[in-house]
Amino acid sequence: MPKQDEQMQRKVEHLFLAEKYYSDESFAGFEQVRLLHDALPELETPEVDLRTDFLGNPIALPFYFNAITGGSNQSQKFNSELATLAAELDIPVSSGSMGVYFRLPQTTKSFTVLREKNPKGLVIANLSGKANAKQAQQAVDLINADALQIHLNVIQELAMPEGDREFYWADNIKDIVGNLNVPVIVKEVGFGMSQKNLQQLKDLGVKNIDISGFGGTDFAEIESARNHDLDLTYLDQLSLSTVESLIEAQAFKSELNIFASGGIRTALDIVKALRMGASAVGISGLALHHLQKYSLEETKIFFETTALQVKIIMAAIGAKTIQDIKKAPIVYDTDLINYAKQRKIDLTS
Repeated sequence: MPKQDEQMQRKVEHLFLAEKYYSDESFAGFEQVRLLHDALPELETPEVDLRTDFLGNPIALPFYFNAITGGSNQSQKFNSELATLAAELDIPVSSGSMGVYFRLPQTTKSFTVLREKNPKGLVIANLSGKANAKQAQQAVDLINADALQIHLNVIQELAMPEGDREFYWADNIKDIVGNLNVPVIVKEVGFGMSQKNLQQLKDLGVKNIDISGFGGTDFAEIESARNHDLDLTYLDQLSLSTVESLIEAQAFKSELNIFASGGIRTALDIVKALRMGASAVGISGLALHHLQKYSLEETKIFFETTALQVKIIMAAIGAKTIQDIKKAPIVYDTDLINYAKQRKIDLTS
């Protein structure tokens, strides 16, 4: 039997290892953030509206399925199910990295299934920072995407035995943003972003950023499990948690459209991320875990229940709309206050 292509095999290993290391516990830092209930909210639960805006498009819920997979037969199955769920929930869904498509056209179906199963919904293409503008347009055209994610994965690449060692991405990003015919989101892959990174991206013309902090799927751990020469799991100690990344983004809330992802496990995590400035919240590891462990129907019920829980939390804090969440009282623990002080960030807004 011929050996499977190395890049396709890596995609399969990612799925297996993501589930192997999955934990119901999140390390995103949301336990360090408190929201206060409103004892006199003056609303009724049916009034609470979960609809919000995503890149100028209305969506039914304030969360979406973030980049997960693609590039293998197994990936095709999961992308089919993710797209089906996204269509039924009326939320966006993103492809995993599509770079493999340019080298292995036989992987096309693992990506095009997203649009086939979600013909009218919001579908997002995904490429790495090393992609050029021509490739970006081809990826968007392949799945008739409504937007493109450019992922930044330095730590993952460094931990990957066959990973890249050159990271000159700024010119590519600027070129793509300036020439692509759909909106561009630049995202991390789970190690967070600093004020410096956000400013750099803003200067390149980027308007939409997913801070994707540490707390969920740990690619330093996953790639180290594949690396039989070096243990680089400690690289995740250089990361910023999702909450820390949202703190880093405080000064940019009026200038950039911030998405939050990384270790989202509960409805309360979603609401806290929205309160800290996210316009919507990306979910990946949690969705993949449920699809691998349970059925498609059970996964749908889980996310419908999550949506109901978001509505209940919003009622408890007196928020009729997603925008009202921004007005809810918020309290940070002393570690986060100290973090913000050292980073010279104002948390009073």
